[in-house]
Amino acid sequence: MKHNEYEYLLNKIYYKGVLKNQGINADMYQRMQNEYSNLDGQNPVKGQLDGEYAFRKSFLVVRNYVQQAIKDGMKSFQFTMRATDINKLTYMVDMLNRNFFDKQSLDQIIITANSVFNQYNLKN
Repeated sequence: MKHNEYEYLLNKIYYKGVLKNQGINADMYQRMQNEYSNLDGQNPVKGQLDGEYAFRKSFLVVRNYVQQAIKDGMKSFQFTMRATDINKLTYMVDMLNRNFFDKQSLDQIIITANSVFNQYNLKN
């Protein structure tokens, strides 16, 4: 997934000024992507634990921002959303509460959240 899906989700929910002040941007996702790409599960070497730690650390940051964005989006726009979409988003928040480090699952959650929020033409 491209980093702009992540950035698009955050921009859909928050004011761009808030994101800039907090330092939240696509660079965070890109860092996680780069660290994920550097992992090599077939050849364990001495530095691999450091790489795994770096990936998990950046993954947690991205995962937490995605979870908070979905929660804030639901809170802000719950009165205009259909119940099925609220249930879908609630399920995604619950999934993000679990202790997982699967980048593909996180990417799918981001894509699905974007598709749900896009239905409502949210404007901040």
